[in-house]
Amino acid sequence: MNYVVFDIETTGLDPSNHEIIEVGAVRIRDGAIADTFHHLVRPRQSIPEEISRLTGIDDGMVADAESADEILPKLLQFIGDDTLVAHNLSFDAPFLQHKLDDLGYTLLRPDGLCTLVLARALFPTLSGHRLENVAEHLGIVPETAHRALADAMTTAKVFLAITERASSLPLMLVQQLAQLSGLFSPRTGDWFTDLSLQVMSTRADAIPDDCEVREGMLYTSVKPREEGAKPGERVVGDIQEQALQMLAAGGPLSESLPGYEPREGQLQMVAKVSEALTADKHAVIEAGTGTGKSMAYLIPAALHALASDERVVVSTHTLALQDQIEQRDFPTLVKLFGGQISLAVQKGRKNYVCLRKVRAEAGVMSFSSHADEIQGMMGLLVWLTQTAEGVREELSSHAVSHALWSRVQSETDTCINKRCPFFRPCYYFRAKARAQTAEIVVTNHSLLLSDLKADHRVLPKYEALVIDEAHHLEDQATKHLGDEVHAAQLAALSYRLSRDRGKNGIIPELKSRFETSQSMPLSMEDKLTRAQEWIEDVSRSADTAFALLGGLLPAGKNELRLTDDLWRHPNFIQFSEQMSELRAPIHALRELVKGLQEWAKKAMSDDDAGRIIDAAGFLDQWLQGVELLEEMTVPSDSRVTWIERRGYGRPRYSVHTAPIDVSSTLRTLLFEPLASTVLTSATLSVRGRFDFTINQLGLGESLAEKRLITGNVPSPFDYQSQARLFVPNDVPELAKMTADEAATWLCDSLYHLAVASSGRVLALFTSHQMLRETAKLLRGPLAAKNLSVFAQDVDGGRTAMLEAFRNNPNSILLGAQSFWEGIDLPGDQLTTLVIIRLPFAPPSHPVTEARHERLTKSGQSPFWVASLPEAVVRFRQGFGRLIRTKQDKGVVVVYDKRIITAKYGATFIQSLAGIRPHVAPEQEVLRQVRSFLSQSATS
Repeated sequence: MNYVVFDIETTGLDPSNHEIIEVGAVRIRDGAIADTFHHLVRPRQSIPEEISRLTGIDDGMVADAESADEILPKLLQFIGDDTLVAHNLSFDAPFLQHKLDDLGYTLLRPDGLCTLVLARALFPTLSGHRLENVAEHLGIVPETAHRALADAMTTAKVFLAITERASSLPLMLVQQLAQLSGLFSPRTGDWFTDLSLQVMSTRADAIPDDCEVREGMLYTSVKPREEGAKPGERVVGDIQEQALQMLAAGGPLSESLPGYEPREGQLQMVAKVSEALTADKHAVIEAGTGTGKSMAYLIPAALHALASDERVVVSTHTLALQDQIEQRDFPTLVKLFGGQISLAVQKGRKNYVCLRKVRAEAGVMSFSSHADEIQGMMGLLVWLTQTAEGVREELSSHAVSHALWSRVQSETDTCINKRCPFFRPCYYFRAKARAQTAEIVVTNHSLLLSDLKADHRVLPKYEALVIDEAHHLEDQATKHLGDEVHAAQLAALSYRLSRDRGKNGIIPELKSRFETSQSMPLSMEDKLTRAQEWIEDVSRSADTAFALLGGLLPAGKNELRLTDDLWRHPNFIQFSEQMSELRAPIHALRELVKGLQEWAKKAMSDDDAGRIIDAAGFLDQWLQGVELLEEMTVPSDSRVTWIERRGYGRPRYSVHTAPIDVSSTLRTLLFEPLASTVLTSATLSVRGRFDFTINQLGLGESLAEKRLITGNVPSPFDYQSQARLFVPNDVPELAKMTADEAATWLCDSLYHLAVASSGRVLALFTSHQMLRETAKLLRGPLAAKNLSVFAQDVDGGRTAMLEAFRNNPNSILLGAQSFWEGIDLPGDQLTTLVIIRLPFAPPSHPVTEARHERLTKSGQSPFWVASLPEAVVRFRQGFGRLIRTKQDKGVVVVYDKRIITAKYGATFIQSLAGIRPHVAPEQEVLRQVRSFLSQSATS
């Protein structure tokens, strides 16, 4: 094929109302760039200011250019009958065709190749697939962005590199990609087919050494399991002494890590962790930023595991910390122990891909399948030849959608275990096998709590536990020890089971597959036929039940706690009656699940067994959700239940339940059975005391029994010289202003701060609405100063915004809840941190409301006992974003005067590491910020 790679710049996204202002094209012949085409285009209307800022094209530049009527026929002639290529062809080609239609022309071959689609399929683990992301991944230096010829040239280079990469894939995989892509784009299918012919002519269809093939599936092979250390082989004597020796100056760690220097705080923490593990005690240890706490608990944990032959589990809240332990800390640990320590990472089962389901889903893809799902399947097949772990987190959500993943994820309910042809190479069972033999297992709080809920059937047996990021434990326990049912999820499962009046779906497809087979039990055909009616009836009634519950929500309110008066509301009584009518069909469908499970055991082939157990599993999941809906709405003194509404127009309802108090559950199920638990975080204390954490997590009895160690390990950073805390005392009370009014004031103040620090500003909000309004007003004024604004969930998600902020220092990042912690911006990536309001949680949330009521009844103050300590911990997390290394310097500006005027404000200040606020009018604060940052830049 010959190709023409093209790009257009437009005045907007709507071809009916917007115009083309530039076209660029590059011809590729025989694998090389042969010719180019470029013209500015004079639009009928003025170019919008934001388009001029983006592209650099203004009205003056196009004043003497030819119009689209003159340029587009020339472009059409340049393209001829060559194959079109573009990055995001689904936008560029229809936009171009719309303009050609106006002139009476048409593209000869509108179907072409999209490098965005190809990149998502061939590089499914890239965090972003914008042209610049793909170019960087391929080692291509992009031309100037947002100019037509430059982008077309970059796309051409990307296309040639993608062609080379695709040619290196195994022949079997290229053929599968050709078959799938042909379902949504014949031209793309032909391209892959041509590649497969080239591969056949140049090399044999050899399976890569690190892959294997089974049942037509190509995937990474199972690595031989490495043996861990033998009991007692490595460690004898005092664990604390040995751990301290490893970390001492001139010790083994300094030999493994060039530039390593012992840190007093880290040594203090090692001593406390060692004491807890060897003395069978629990520990609550706050370790400030920069302490090196992960190695401070990993080394004693490894020594303890080898000495006692007892596994140690490490639980984190974030995947980032989990990855840090696995990829950065553990290799160092292996060196320290001469390879005699093993670590495994275990995640929730639904995080792992099921090879059998991938094969089944790929097999049913057809011309009627959605293009996004076919492209996602292509990405999955490529990824399976590369992934060692088979976990969802490796994949870009743009490459593989949540909907597709939910159909290929590993699940207990749909697993046929040893009957599965992929049982041996199953990624989930690979991870589980590694965990069973590892001395240290790294998991997350979610799976840790799921293990408690499942009576310890999820994680391998352990006696010692380290909980990092422990300030999240109560929230995670509240979430995972509760339940929730979403109307949309039930509807989606119902749709998968049976739709189009029983013509399509898992149940009718199963019936159709086996209706001419002798292997179907005699009564099963009739049951499957009737099941389609039952599913429809139950689904319709469940929708009505959710609507009745949703009707309880007052206008303008998105959450409603079910209290005594609401249990007696006519809507709730009608809901209960609606649910009682479902018992007969639910019972019949439950019997069908049992029948399917029995039938699967006797199926003639493993593939048949898999199809039958899939149907049983999905039906069981759906029934569990419907049954849970009724169970959750039974009144309880120990739990809080609430209804949520999300979305507009057609609202989506869900019902949630959670324990009011998790401390007793954690004490009974987690702390009492274990010999030792170490809880650590950078923020566990309030005013240097651990009372809040101890009470919150149920460690009071351990303290009374003298089985609890506490410790506050200071950060090695010199905050007094590295940071300044400023509070403008003439700030208006933002809480008393509308979002628009607050945004107007914030825009002016943040503008001056951003200019004063030349960008590198992170502003932390507690209100998404205020964030959006501020971003809208701030973008234009800062653009005039060549400063960019990146706003969370306005310009992109958390990961994309962080990446953009890191790559563009002349910018300000506006973030909400998820930016208050877990982000690392060392050096001069961040010099100014702004805290808009003190982070008090809304007291109206049903769980918070129920807990506050319980505290009030016991004679305690909900504010002083719960709200304030929670806000202080959150505030300290936000403050901790600023100083990440000993070299960092920067300022924190708090726009909430309550920190200096309210009685409780001192609690926030006293919980910081020796920092005292500089209080002054806003203009004086700006002057001092400039002074401090300029001194820091020259020092």
